[in-house]
Amino acid sequence: MARRWVSVLILLFFCLHAWGQKNYDDLAGLYHPYQMGKGGFAKAPRGYKPFYISHIGRHGSRYPVSESYVGYGLFPLSKADSAGLLTPEGRRVLQEFRRLDSVSRGTYGLICALGADEQQAIARRMAARFPRVFRQKGRDSVACFSTHKQRAILSMTNFAAALAPYAPGLHFSFAAGEKYFDILCREDRAAPGLKTGSRLADKALKERFDYQAFYDRLFTDVSLARKVCIKSDRVMTETCVTNGSVANYLGIPGIRTTMTPEEFAVAASVYGAKQYVQHCGSAEQGEWRMHIMDTLVLDFVRRADAAVAGGRVAADLRFSHDVGMMPFLSLIGLEGYHERLTFAQVLDGAWDPSVMMPMAANLQLVFYRGRKGDVLVRVLFDEADSSFPALGPGPFYPWDTLRDYLLSVI
Repeated sequence: MARRWVSVLILLFFCLHAWGQKNYDDLAGLYHPYQMGKGGFAKAPRGYKPFYISHIGRHGSRYPVSESYVGYGLFPLSKADSAGLLTPEGRRVLQEFRRLDSVSRGTYGLICALGADEQQAIARRMAARFPRVFRQKGRDSVACFSTHKQRAILSMTNFAAALAPYAPGLHFSFAAGEKYFDILCREDRAAPGLKTGSRLADKALKERFDYQAFYDRLFTDVSLARKVCIKSDRVMTETCVTNGSVANYLGIPGIRTTMTPEEFAVAASVYGAKQYVQHCGSAEQGEWRMHIMDTLVLDFVRRADAAVAGGRVAADLRFSHDVGMMPFLSLIGLEGYHERLTFAQVLDGAWDPSVMMPMAANLQLVFYRGRKGDVLVRVLFDEADSSFPALGPGPFYPWDTLRDYLLSVI
C-alpha cells in the first residue's frame, strides 16, 4: 500500500511539473519559438496555378538581443549579491543569469541553432507546397531583403540556403542595410511615442502582481534591495519573462521558474499587452503607429504589380522584426490584427502573442493565375490559411480587389 501511494505521489509530481512547464511555454509570447498556424491549407480553385510569392518573416529564435538587456536581471542581482542581500534562491537565479550571459558572449542578438532550423524548415515547406513557383520559364530569380540587423540577415541566408536546392537555375539576390530597415521595420520612428504601454503595464502589475512574495524569495531585505538595487519593479518582472523564455530554449530553464506559474502568467500577460499597445493598432495608441509602415505596403504592391505584369522574380522574401511586423499586419488588417483592442482586452486574453507573433512569424501572399489570366492571392499566416476580414472570408482574393484594399489603408 505504501509503495502504491509513493507511486501516486511521484505521478502527481510529474503531472504538476508538466502542467507548470506548459504554462511557462504557452506564455512565452513574443519569445515563443516558431509554431505553425492552425488554420489549415485549402485546395486552390481548379485551374489556378501559383506563380509568385510575396513574403515577410520575422527573424528566427535568437540569443538575448544585447548584453544590456540581460543586464536588467544580472546587474541588480549582482549588486544585491555584493551587498549580501540575496537569499539562496536569489543566488541561484543570479547564477542562471550569469550562465545566460556566458553562452551569449559573442552571439548577442544573433539567431541560435533553433532559429536557423526554423527558417530552413519554413523554406523547405514553401518549396514543397509551391514547387511550380520555383521552376517556371521566364522567372529566373528570387529577391531577398533584410534589415541591417545580423539576426535578420542570418535568417535570410538560412532561408535562402534551404530554398536554393529546390529552385535550380534561379539566381538569388541579397540586399540588407539601414535603407531596408527603414522599409521593413522603422522602429526608430515609433520610439518617442511608446510610453503609453509602459505606463499601463506599471499600473496593471501594481494591481495584479505580488511583488512582495516574488522579492521575498530573492532578497533577505526587500526594502533595502528596492532602494539600492532595483530601479524598476516592472523591468525586474519583464526580465524574468523575456530573458527567461529565451534562456529556456538555450538550455537554461531556471530564470523563468523563479516565478510561480501563476506569477509568470500575470507578468507575461502584462508584457504582451504592453507590446500590443506599443506596436499594434491598439485603442490607446491610435493609428499613427500603424501608418509608420505605409512604405512597406507600397513595397508589397509595387513588387506584386511587377510580378503580375510578367516580371522575372519568382519570389520576394523579406526579413524583419516583431516591432516592424506587428504594426504592418495591423495596418493591413490581417485576421487577428484587424481589431483595435484595448490594453485591458489583451490582458484578458483577446490577443495571444505566442500565436500571433512567435519567433519566425511570417506572412506569405501566394499569387495564382487562372486559365483566363485573372489572378487570385492566397493569404497564409505562419503557413496556415488566413484572411483579411474587411474583404470577407479568405484565404483567396482577386488581386485587383486586394490591391485596391491595400492602397486604401495607407
